Amino acid sequence: MSSRTGIVFYSRSGTGRSVAQRLASLSGWPAWEIRDAQPRLGLRGDLRCVADSVFKRSPAFRYDGPPLDALDHVILIAPVWMRSLAAPMRAFLQDQAALLPAYSVICVMSGFGGFRAVDDIATLTAKQPQSVLLLKQYDVLAEECDASLCRFREQIIAL
Repeated sequence: MSSRTGIVFYSRSGTGRSVAQRLASLSGWPAWEIRDAQPRLGLRGDLRCVADSVFKRSPAFRYDGPPLDALDHVILIAPVWMRSLAAPMRAFLQDQAALLPAYSVICVMSGFGGFRAVDDIATLTAKQPQSVLLLKQYDVLAEECDASLCRFREQIIAL
């Protein structure tokens, strides 16, 4: 895989950020964060997450990374909310899909919905991911995902 591989992630709770930082450390690939334009703090933030998911809203976001078409391969790290793609990542992909090169996905979830989130991404981008990894939040917090991340990194390098 070309050296122009980068990690783009969204993380409300910090779990996705931990995955992005760990993968960046293991691979040497740079990572850039998608941030909410308005923070999702406390109960009000929880309710916004639910409403954005249920009504498929596209919240405002900030992204300070390079244009996606400046990369050869993008690793998207996205949380799963209510068994679907987190709204800020959905909004980002709706805005940036035309620029997205080949990509792979890591979904972080507390329970279920990872494959549905991957399907959401494929629908938004009109292309399939080259590699997919689903991680449980518990495993990330327990620091038990390094082996999975190493295998994922090797899959990306082999592309």
